[in-house]
Amino acid sequence: MQKTQRVMKKRGNHGFSCVSTLLGGIVMFLSVFPVTPLSAAELLTFEDAVAEALSSNQDIQVARGEEQISSNNVNIGNAGLLPKIDLVGSMNYQDNEQPSTSGLTEFTSTSATLQASYTLFDGFGNIYTFRKLKSAGRLGRFLARNAIENVILEVSEAYYALADAAEQLAVAEEALAISGDRLKRARLRSEYGQANTLEVLSASVDANTDSVVWKDAVLSMENANRALNFLLSRPIDSSYAVESEVSFDKSLKKEELLRNAKQLFSSYLIVRESVKQAEYDLDIARSDFFPELGVQAGYGFGNTAAGFDPGTDDLSGNFSTALTLNFNLFNGFQTSIKNQNARIELHNSKLLEQKALNELEKQVADTWQEYLNALDILEFLKKNLETAELNFRRSKELYVLGQLTTTTFREAQLNLINEQKSIASARYDAKILELKLKRFAGKLVTEEEVTGNNSR
Repeated sequence: MQKTQRVMKKRGNHGFSCVSTLLGGIVMFLSVFPVTPLSAAELLTFEDAVAEALSSNQDIQVARGEEQISSNNVNIGNAGLLPKIDLVGSMNYQDNEQPSTSGLTEFTSTSATLQASYTLFDGFGNIYTFRKLKSAGRLGRFLARNAIENVILEVSEAYYALADAAEQLAVAEEALAISGDRLKRARLRSEYGQANTLEVLSASVDANTDSVVWKDAVLSMENANRALNFLLSRPIDSSYAVESEVSFDKSLKKEELLRNAKQLFSSYLIVRESVKQAEYDLDIARSDFFPELGVQAGYGFGNTAAGFDPGTDDLSGNFSTALTLNFNLFNGFQTSIKNQNARIELHNSKLLEQKALNELEKQVADTWQEYLNALDILEFLKKNLETAELNFRRSKELYVLGQLTTTTFREAQLNLINEQKSIASARYDAKILELKLKRFAGKLVTEEEVTGNNSR
């Protein structure tokens, strides 16, 4: 029996030694390689992160490039509202067996003509085409805004995910320090006969568990840091401090958000502009039923010389003009089918617009209620945290005095840890919901930030 106890004591001491070594290694790691962003020299505010994304993120730069292309296409020349001018030149050499009308069997014809043509009327198709181009320009701007807002939301989520990970790591470090202190006390009490082996083993297991949690927290923060660096186009291993405090906009009103969303929410504006595109497509299709009236004018020089003579001597000039009329009588019902399809496209676009409006109203209502619920939960968690902190302080005092079991003390510690983790996550979740509401209202980015003409 005594031999068995000695073996158990030997194994127990070996376990204590392993845990002590692990805790000592972690403490040394923290002192040499600090991992919390608060220890970094640079402070990256949320506003700075957004501004950096607007200037450096590749997806945002591509979106601005696409918007510029759409803007460049809004030109009356693309709609056929400007005349077409061509310079045409030719040289033709012929060697015939029989003389031509000029009596020559071998001759060279040289000509150079400046031609101009313009469509006077085509059923107003060119007018509607230009209007569609302007609509496409607006659509390109809405698409760019939507893409940029998506990136800004990604940056916001990544920023606050990093802030949350930093707080989770701080909580894990605090829990690990408490568990290490508890293990040290348990070992001292065991040496003086005031604690049994089970108490030391329990403290050792809890300290080891908190060490694993700490390691996971370190990994989560490193991953969150890399995710934000990627969105900001920074070197992937850049480190910096982030803000942990957030403030909430108390001026948000549900009715105002919905009213602004119908006028400024980019996703809905894209659908609404698509309806206008379909209307112009129908007008363009209708223009095919009308005749096309155009005018042409040209001035050129020509010369015919015997033999092979590409020279330009003795060129004679001539001026020509023509009024053209083109009216299609039958093209296999292509114009009629095009018109019918344009009507169907317009009808479908209006249906999709109504669906988008209903979805927008639902999204605003859902997000608003989630936001209010998140704020209420945050207040509850603040009260719970105060209670958990008070309970832990009291439990620690009783535990030091030997009036509280290790199980009850550990339960108080875990309650405090859970509340600290929950309140950090809840605070950032509520902030993300607020940013989504601002996006609905068109307040997430400005028009200058969409085009890149200004920065925050």
